Amino acid sequence: MIPRLLYRSFCVSLLTALFFASASQAQRTITFEEAVRIALDQNTQLRQSANQVRLNEIGVQSARAAFLPNFNLNTGGGSNWGLSFDTNVGELRTTRTTRFNMSARTSVTLFDGFQSQATLRESRLNVTSADLALERQRQLVVFQVANQFLAYIQASEQITVQEENLAAARQLLAQIEEFVRVGTRPVSDLYQQQAAVESAELGILQTEQLAQISEANLIQVMRLDPLGDYEFVIPDLSDELLAPEEYDLADLYARAQQQRGDLRSQEVAVDAAEQGLRIARSSMMPQLSLSAGTGTSFNSGIERINFGDQLENNRSESVSLSVNLPIFNRLRTRSQVQRARVVYENARINVESTQQQIGVEVRQAYLDYVTARKQYEVTQRQLVFREQALEAARERYNVGAATLVELTQAQSDFVQASQDAVTAQYTIFVRKRLIRYYTGELNPSLPLFE
Repeated sequence: MIPRLLYRSFCVSLLTALFFASASQAQRTITFEEAVRIALDQNTQLRQSANQVRLNEIGVQSARAAFLPNFNLNTGGGSNWGLSFDTNVGELRTTRTTRFNMSARTSVTLFDGFQSQATLRESRLNVTSADLALERQRQLVVFQVANQFLAYIQASEQITVQEENLAAARQLLAQIEEFVRVGTRPVSDLYQQQAAVESAELGILQTEQLAQISEANLIQVMRLDPLGDYEFVIPDLSDELLAPEEYDLADLYARAQQQRGDLRSQEVAVDAAEQGLRIARSSMMPQLSLSAGTGTSFNSGIERINFGDQLENNRSESVSLSVNLPIFNRLRTRSQVQRARVVYENARINVESTQQQIGVEVRQAYLDYVTARKQYEVTQRQLVFREQALEAARERYNVGAATLVELTQAQSDFVQASQDAVTAQYTIFVRKRLIRYYTGELNPSLPLFE
């Protein structure tokens, strides 16, 4: 009896665990705006860029602290056993003495060749550069999510096209079966259409595989759990989003030069490198510092003076002004200046390279959009003509004026035209958004489908 009760208890526990496990794995619905938000929160490179900003902010705090004086407090004590000279009686005695001392000292740099000022300016410029790079990284994340999300949408729409093709093929198969039954069509048409139905089913499977690949890429970009179950909501593309726009290439290039965060970040990096060169040169100039200190001590060997009086009597103060003039430090300063100059020149080269890259990217994005707009217009007209040709082929086949091969070819052409129209529809949408990305105008905080 007891084993049976234990078995039932185990089964109940197992079913309960499976229920909660299945509940925790419930399908999660994600819109495009939610996908962007998740990616902005979880993208690894974006988090690293944010950490770099915080590191540079810490550098600013450290550079500001260099203007403050430092303060040190030292204290110590100890005991001695053995032979020592007792000044009270003027003879050697074996005694134990205890000593104690403490001191405080402060110093401030009055002049260091403007090194501290240049270091502070360099730190602030590094923060600005990192902020601009972070904003560009945010745009890149939105761009990546949009690309993968739209690839998934396009694959999903292609599934719809293939399903409609399969439905039409099955409908035609039923019609041919009736024709063959009454003897108005040869049985070879039936076999051929049965193969066409299987081919349409295979097309659905292949398209579904492409959609699964696109979904996996989207999950990777968003850094989601690979084992989770997700449903991505397909947004509607309104006619306004697909409406053609006129762009001027020179204007696009000028806007990109002003707004691209990566270019502005590198331009600020040039200013920071210039401050680094000033820091290196400051080592050639004299340094002036002011310091002050105070201290006192106690020794138990002086028995006639108590602890408090000794601390008062042994007190000492000091103030000093020091000048450090570099003469020769084994060419270390010269090497530092040379390195800083190379860093500065490399920063300028990076700006020139990025300017060239931006020009090429903007030009290519503009030409791609022009081509996509023409393809969209052509595919829309082609779809209308292919649909008309398919309807004509069906009517001719129904009255025996066309063969099944002609009808099948017309159906295949219509499916291809439908796929081309869907591809062109989302391509022109992507190309328009690419222009906003390459000109640096893509705002991660604004919806992409409005």
